[in-house]
Amino acid sequence: MLTDSLNPQQLQSVLHSDGPLIVVAGAGSGKTRVITTRIAHLIKEKGIAPERILAITFTNKAAGEMKERVRKILGPNASSPWISTFHSFCLRILRRHISALGYPGDFAIYDTQDQLSLIKQCMKKMSMDVETYPPKSILNHISGFKNDYLFPRDVDPESLPHGNQLKAAQVYPVYQEGLKKNSALDFDDLLIWAVKLLSEVKEVSELYNDRFQYILADEFQDTNKTQYQLLKLLSQVHRNVCVVGDDDQSIYRWRGANVENLAHFEKDFPGTTVIKLEENYRSTQNILKAAGEVVKENNNRKPKTLWTTNEDGDPIVYYRAQDEGDEARNVCERILKLNLQKGISFNDMAVLYRTNAQSRVMEDALRRKNIQYQVFGGLRFYARKEIKDILAYLRVALNPEDSVSLKRIVNYPVRGIGKTSLDKIEAFCDQSDLPLIQGLRQVEEKRLLPTGPAKKIAAFIDMMTVFRDKCQTGSPVDALREIIDRSGYTAMLQKDNTIESRSRQENLQELVSALEQSVEQENTLQEFLDSTALVSDLDSLEDSRGILPLMTLHSCKGLEFCAVFVIGMEDGLLPHGSSMSDPAEYEEERRLCYVGFTRAKKMLFVSNARRRTIYGNTSSYPPSQFLLSIPPDIMVNESAVGQDRGFTAQPGPSQSSGPSYAIRSRSEKVSSDQPYSIGSKLLHPKFGNGVVLNRTGNEDDLKLEIFFKRPHGKKKIAAKHVKLIPL
Repeated sequence: MLTDSLNPQQLQSVLHSDGPLIVVAGAGSGKTRVITTRIAHLIKEKGIAPERILAITFTNKAAGEMKERVRKILGPNASSPWISTFHSFCLRILRRHISALGYPGDFAIYDTQDQLSLIKQCMKKMSMDVETYPPKSILNHISGFKNDYLFPRDVDPESLPHGNQLKAAQVYPVYQEGLKKNSALDFDDLLIWAVKLLSEVKEVSELYNDRFQYILADEFQDTNKTQYQLLKLLSQVHRNVCVVGDDDQSIYRWRGANVENLAHFEKDFPGTTVIKLEENYRSTQNILKAAGEVVKENNNRKPKTLWTTNEDGDPIVYYRAQDEGDEARNVCERILKLNLQKGISFNDMAVLYRTNAQSRVMEDALRRKNIQYQVFGGLRFYARKEIKDILAYLRVALNPEDSVSLKRIVNYPVRGIGKTSLDKIEAFCDQSDLPLIQGLRQVEEKRLLPTGPAKKIAAFIDMMTVFRDKCQTGSPVDALREIIDRSGYTAMLQKDNTIESRSRQENLQELVSALEQSVEQENTLQEFLDSTALVSDLDSLEDSRGILPLMTLHSCKGLEFCAVFVIGMEDGLLPHGSSMSDPAEYEEERRLCYVGFTRAKKMLFVSNARRRTIYGNTSSYPPSQFLLSIPPDIMVNESAVGQDRGFTAQPGPSQSSGPSYAIRSRSEKVSSDQPYSIGSKLLHPKFGNGVVLNRTGNEDDLKLEIFFKRPHGKKKIAAKHVKLIPL
């Protein structure tokens, strides 16, 4: 039987028949097993046709694992249900139906770099200063509008504060017009246009509502408003929607995830059954206890207590380092010891941190110890310059109106088409409301440029026409090889003849191999380009290699390791300084800590530094107040000999529920009569509420490092020059 080895709650989740279902799945509680077994049960026991089941998640890695598990249960020759990421699913239905909304089906997909290029063009067109209003910030706010399912017409500028968000609202319609002119969508558009399609086109809505009798959504706590709306629109008829999630693992608020969707679900789907999976199969009891006590102090969560039949295990090891170098050295020594003495491979350990900037010192120490490592969240293969350049040629060959890709390649490799010539053509296109490709084609006819540059542009257009014909009628692999050679890219790299250029040539050969594999799987060239656009940071994590993974806490969800090192556990890093005056963000920091702890199966090491240099500044942050939540009987202090290893509680930033506390070494204890102590809250006449992160100097020359709410951030202030009101 499929269900023989399930615990009672897992079994209940699998056998639940019809109607809405929430499975509250704690960390390591076997949620993927529940989802895949439920799919198999629906097909094998209930006779549901596979094509009538949709399972949806967030990453390609998670979707791939789910597909493989279902295939093992059903057999290699059985039909498979739809299992995909949100973005892949939306892309699939948009390719088929977006023409119903007046958008071409061969649209390009813009990644972050493409989006930034277009944002800058829009801001230039609007005479908006990119120094005053950073394009990345503008793009983030536009993404926020889309996460909340707001089109340009839905955003009310008068309801927004002055600053980047207001400017983003002004750029938003111009940016969307630019995307449409280029026949392109960005990642967020894949979601909002799919929701728009299902909302406004009755035939499409009826088609997919009738098709999907059962829907399963993984990591539901990470959904934003648009993704939740998509699930609601797909389940209007049958209402057999099962969402699996854990509010304690909701850590993506900054990118639009709305943990409140779990609460909204029960209101939107009356009669919802709620099942809790609380038995953990991954971690030792001590690790679960530490993680549970940290997150338990959050107010907005469904009460649950993870438990396990696993042994109590080793205590959590705490190390208080002198500085970040000492911390990194200590981690390296422990990693080598675990590898040599206990036989734990490097890929079964991980170093986790709150911010990317923390990896540098860790990397330096690992190199000195000759420990192989890989930083995840770095530059992906498909984000490398040479790969993006050649993919841009392919994209323009398939979609000539993709002006962002066209601008990238029109003079690269250099072919004598200068910026002045392009500026004149773009000005003509703006006046005539034409895409860039049309402007390039009309250069000679309209006599926009002198004969020399005009001939070079004509030669480029002829070359792109050949590429387009090759892509449409010939072998995709042959077309790619011709682009690499005929574009002049190979000659340029060969002429350069450096180690870097040879590496770039190897990367281009790897791109050819990737396309060959895609063609063998009977994918079209467009489908290959779609797959390159949707690849995620952690899809390349290869478990079989003996390489130590380094990653942020945000990147580690869904992974597990025998031993985990969480570094930088200091007030100002974890919890991050940006959270210490906002209760909602502060609760998310606790959840982030919980996620990091529960990646560990056998051993958990936590550390911080008495003094840390980061972002060009040297500061002395107190140990993270989250450490105080860990029961003392399950944590041992292995700080260096000579350090004061005792702790005492000091008042820290308060939440709406009352005061919390910070762990402090006795040598760092702040007397109660000291003004503006670290962690205290105060009011600034210009910047508003803030939290003291650090203080230097004496009373006559006291300088404070204070974190204020957005958009002000971290400021250094001389206390005697401004009136600060303690709160």
